[in-house]
Amino acid sequence: MFGSGEAVHQRLGGLLRGARKLAGLSGTELSARLGVSQSKLSRIELGQSSPTPDLAGRWSTICGISPERAGEISDLAEQIATETSPAPWHGRAADGIAQRQGRVSEVESASGLTLTWHPRLIPGLLQTPAYAREIFACTEMEQPELNTAVAARMARQALLYDPDRAVRLLVGEAALRWPIASVATLVAQLDRLSLFAADGTVRFGIVPFARPFGAFSYHAWSVMADRDDEEPDLVHVELETATVDITDPEQTAAYRDAFERLSALALTGDRAVDLIRRIRQELTAA
Repeated sequence: MFGSGEAVHQRLGGLLRGARKLAGLSGTELSARLGVSQSKLSRIELGQSSPTPDLAGRWSTICGISPERAGEISDLAEQIATETSPAPWHGRAADGIAQRQGRVSEVESASGLTLTWHPRLIPGLLQTPAYAREIFACTEMEQPELNTAVAARMARQALLYDPDRAVRLLVGEAALRWPIASVATLVAQLDRLSLFAADGTVRFGIVPFARPFGAFSYHAWSVMADRDDEEPDLVHVELETATVDITDPEQTAAYRDAFERLSALALTGDRAVDLIRRIRQELTAA
């Protein structure tokens, strides 16, 4: 969870902890019956981890709580499974962009697989400092916070060199053509993309304008999957004024399927490098 809905998580955790205690079960006993680790159960009760609706339902059944309380637990678990929070760049979040970057990094570092699609911007894991700075400058934040936000985004990129983590990134062709503030910054960003596309450090692809991809995935999103912190797959969606975190299994599976459909249309390797170079020439000749 990247947003500011901690109160909901703590409320759900408190209800589940209360249900366990009323049932006279120890953490060890309940974790064994649920098939989760005791540390996972403890994090849920403290509001630090999110149970899936299925897990919350089994918890209620094992503890034999009233239908009314079980319904409240189910509603909270469903709410968390698709959680909306104010976006930090819109000025209404309790935390800032740098803090949010740190939490994203923690989840990415615990994920065996990260999938990111953006139709019109270069993803943060591939951005140059100058490109990231131009994006963050659009929020009109103060210079010290801007510097901290850029540094936090650059620190996330250590993930690209972790041999135990697979990273796959896709962008639309528009991302290669649309300057944030200056063409010079975009050209330097394209040079960096060429290196990544050529050397295979990450699996990077471009969905070109020439390939129709159907009426899906018009917005940007990331999937953080195969996590080693016992958390479910997470889809993170960034909107104009809010972010959405999705852990519902059916929905996260739909995003993974969408990524594979986009991958089938993408240019990779030498063909991606050729397209980047052609666009670079057009930008510098204009």
